[in-house]
Amino acid sequence: MNNRPLILKGNIVIRNEDKYIIGKIIKNKNVFDKEKYIQVLDDENIDLFEKGYKGYIFDNKPKNIDLNKINYCSHVKDYQSLLDFDVVEIVNNKTIRVLYRDDSEDNAIVVTNQCNSNCIMCPDSDAVRNTKENPDIKKLLEQIRCIPDDTKHITITGGEPGLLKENLLKLLEECKRYLPNTEFLILTNGRVFSNTDFTNKLEESIPNNTRIAIPIYADNEDMHDEITRVKGSFRQAVVGIKKLIEKNIDVEIRVVVLKKNYKYLEKIANFIVKELPEVKMVNIMALEMTGNAYKNREQVWINFGEVKEYLYKACITIIKSGIITNLYNFPLCNLDERLYSVAHRSITDYKIRYKEKCEECRAKENCGGFFNSTINVKDIEVKPIK
Repeated sequence: MNNRPLILKGNIVIRNEDKYIIGKIIKNKNVFDKEKYIQVLDDENIDLFEKGYKGYIFDNKPKNIDLNKINYCSHVKDYQSLLDFDVVEIVNNKTIRVLYRDDSEDNAIVVTNQCNSNCIMCPDSDAVRNTKENPDIKKLLEQIRCIPDDTKHITITGGEPGLLKENLLKLLEECKRYLPNTEFLILTNGRVFSNTDFTNKLEESIPNNTRIAIPIYADNEDMHDEITRVKGSFRQAVVGIKKLIEKNIDVEIRVVVLKKNYKYLEKIANFIVKELPEVKMVNIMALEMTGNAYKNREQVWINFGEVKEYLYKACITIIKSGIITNLYNFPLCNLDERLYSVAHRSITDYKIRYKEKCEECRAKENCGGFFNSTINVKDIEVKPIK
């Protein structure tokens, strides 16, 4: 499990006009292409200092280095947690944000907090989704250029990435250019792809190894639109999925299980099998109880035990059709044992938690556990597998 901090603070001085720098970390050594790197030097290796790096992180302020012409940080708490090839953003007089962790297979590029839907169980709050302080395209492109080209997987997420429109295409082109061997997953509500012109442009821009994940919350527009709280969102999502499939772009459907739809999971499965049989896979997911989900918990939360039977029938329907089927965010002890093989450790590493009773379970290493925001929901019952 990766518990390295994502935010570090210290004495920070940035001298470029943008008042921030984005670069990848190199610790106690030197590299040739310095313009992409931030050199980290502890006191014992200060003699390795060389000019030309984007910035520097020192253990303490060095006495024999002219600090007036460089971007630097000192007295940074937990700077030792940074690893070679991590990508960070250093903001003047504020923070160091870790944008990419080189030891993780669960890295993401967050392109916006805003969204054109307002799902009742969204893990982001209204305040987060309505913020106007989103990363600008210049920063996002710079971040992509710094990510190591041997990275296996990157998730592009938001908010709703489709709101970037032409800038999303620019971002994907940069991914295609700098990360040709990386697999990409784009998390989106899919509505933007109902626009034929945009989807035609996307076809030219998208990296080859890309899958687009789009949620379908019901088998009909009334319930789906009630959950997204946007009229017409079901129709747009379904049309968008079909247009992407026509372009031979891999599509994954995500079904989030909540109180409003859990009894209709088999109907949703039948809808997907009948109307969208060419999707790459279907992932059925349990809730993350933060943001809107927590705010609306009386409307959305349903105990895992009550879902068990409906979940099994839906999964079997999809599996029999030949579509790859996965379960995300469900603890194994709350599933029908016949579904163990399709259940995955899917929760982001720094969000995973286990209950005390889980220590007795022989399947713990294969179980995804609970979200840190979900583990204390009062009606979750843990039944250790022995």
